[in-house]
Amino acid sequence: MIVIDRENLLAPGWSHVVSTTNDIAELEAFRIRIGAPVAALQLGNPKWPHLDLKGRVRLEALDLPDVIVVPTTRDLIRYVRHRRTVNS
Repeated sequence: MIVIDRENLLAPGWSHVVSTTNDIAELEAFRIRIGAPVAALQLGNPKWPHLDLKGRVRLEALDLPDVIVVPTTRDLIRYVRHRRTVNS
């Protein structure tokens, strides 16, 4: 499942996108689907691979009906941690 924060409060105009299962293939498929550049995929932290989105692709991602949108990055982290706890 894909989750996106409406806006990164530390970087206005940007959003994070994560997979609730840390599925890099799911993130890559989503990146391709919305037309985000390859550089959007961030793999530096193996516990939190994510996409960093801005501009048109960010706005399009926020409007997709099959993604969970949460207000802030803090909410995104809470949501994902909760899902991972429930599913483990």
